[in-house]
Amino acid sequence: MELPPLSTEQLSKLAASNVPPSQLYEILSQYETDASLMSAGPGSAETGGGDSQLLSLFYSSFFFAHLLTKQLPEARALTQRMPEDLRHQDPSLQNCLTLLRALWQTQHAQVYQILRGLPWPESLQPLVRRYESFFKDDTLIAISTCYEAIRPATAENYLGLDPQAAEQGDSAIIEKFTSCGWTWDPAAKLLHPSPIAVPTANQPSSNGIRETMALLGNGGR
Repeated sequence: MELPPLSTEQLSKLAASNVPPSQLYEILSQYETDASLMSAGPGSAETGGGDSQLLSLFYSSFFFAHLLTKQLPEARALTQRMPEDLRHQDPSLQNCLTLLRALWQTQHAQVYQILRGLPWPESLQPLVRRYESFFKDDTLIAISTCYEAIRPATAENYLGLDPQAAEQGDSAIIEKFTSCGWTWDPAAKLLHPSPIAVPTANQPSSNGIRETMALLGNGGR
C-alpha cells in the first residue's frame, strides 16, 4: 500500500500510534529517501523554513524506531546519514546523539535523565515515553537473568527508580521487587532476581513484562 507523503502530520500520527516497533521501523525506512532528497534540495515555497523541522522530526522518529527494534549500531549509522548542519544545530538531534552516547556506554541512570529531563518536541514525546518503557522492560529482563544477587539501590538505579530510598532499606521498595517474584535476604541485604521469560512474537512484551513493571510503580517520575 502506498504511504501518505512525508509530512509533520504523518510523522506525528505515527509517533502517537501503537503500531509494532518493526512496522514503525519499516514505514519510516521507506521515507528515508524522501528525507534525503529534501535535505539536499533548496526547500519549497510551501514548506520554506519548515523543512528543517520536518527533517528533525523524521530523523528523531527514525532514530527511536531503531532503538525500539534494538538496532543500536544501525542507530549510530543513521546519525551519520543525518544532514550535517541539522545534526550539529538541531536540539532534538543533539538530544538523540546524547542518548546514543549514554546507551553505547551503558549508563542507565543517564539514559533515564536524558529521556525525562531533556526537552523533546511534543510531537516526539510519545516515542520518547514508549522507548523509556521499552528500555526499562529490557533492563528488567537483563538484570533478572544476569544477576544471582543484587543490592536494592543498584536494582533501582538500573530501572530508573529511587536508589536512595532503596539504600535506606525502605520496606515498600523491597516489597515492589518481591512482588515481581524476586526474593529478599535481610541478613545480607541482597535481592535475588527471578528470571523473566523473554516474550515471543506471539506474546508481546506489553503483557507480562508491563504488568511486572506496573508492580514496580512509577517511582522514577
